[in-house]
Amino acid sequence: MTRNAPPDIGVKIKKLRSELKLTLDQLAKASGVSKSMLSQIERGMTNPTVATLWSLTQSLNIDIADLLSGGSEQATTDIILNVTKAHQTPEIRSADGKCDLRILGPIDKVAEVEWYDLALEPGGLLESEGHTQGTMEHLTVLEGELSVRNERGTQIISVGDTARYQADIPHYIENTGLSSARALMIVLSPAGTV
Repeated sequence: MTRNAPPDIGVKIKKLRSELKLTLDQLAKASGVSKSMLSQIERGMTNPTVATLWSLTQSLNIDIADLLSGGSEQATTDIILNVTKAHQTPEIRSADGKCDLRILGPIDKVAEVEWYDLALEPGGLLESEGHTQGTMEHLTVLEGELSVRNERGTQIISVGDTARYQADIPHYIENTGLSSARALMIVLSPAGTV
């Protein structure tokens, strides 16, 4: 099966920021995304959440679907059953190639909920700054074993386990094992705060 390359989100954001003649600092202030996080995104060194991308695209005055896929999504108001093919599902890959996030949630619900199919190779690390105050993540391991840590501790979760944790503080998901791991991650934000 041939797979499309993931969108190069960092390059697109940097290009848009440059076209608008905005500095990193100006875009950080306008979007509420820290300057350091923005710099890491532009350099492809971190995986931004859809909520982070939403904040950036609102400040850049573009549609998030255009950023993720390079085009507009088809309107779904008259569609009874809408299927997104596997090759159309937006995917974000870490700079080291060890973490893949397939974005499963609909873009119009990003203010409330995001969900991802997360795959980490051995040594893969998904590092996240704290999200919006009150945000919670729910991580269910489907294959392998993952380590979840924040300032309050570290937990190892195995196949079938679900970790629920505060995500408004820095947190990390890491594959410390010898085999690949896969998980379903759901990010729940407080209503109307994104």
